[in-house]
Amino acid sequence: MLNKNQFFTFLKINNKMEFSKEEIINRFAESKIEELGIDSLLSELEVESTYTNSNLNASCKAGTVYYKWKGS
Repeated sequence: MLNKNQFFTFLKINNKMEFSKEEIINRFAESKIEELGIDSLLSELEVESTYTNSNLNASCKAGTVYYKWKGS
């Protein structure tokens, strides 16, 4: 299952793109249990990026959360 370091590595490699929560789940989840785990991870990272000086940018557009790496 996807963990924080793997997710950050994926975003760093694709730093010119942003990905919706649904895209991330569809790309990395292989089961319903993994879907729930990834959804939970992304929700935690969304909150963390709001309250810390993070290189992760999580933004909500039209009710969908998008993730993008903003660091170098």
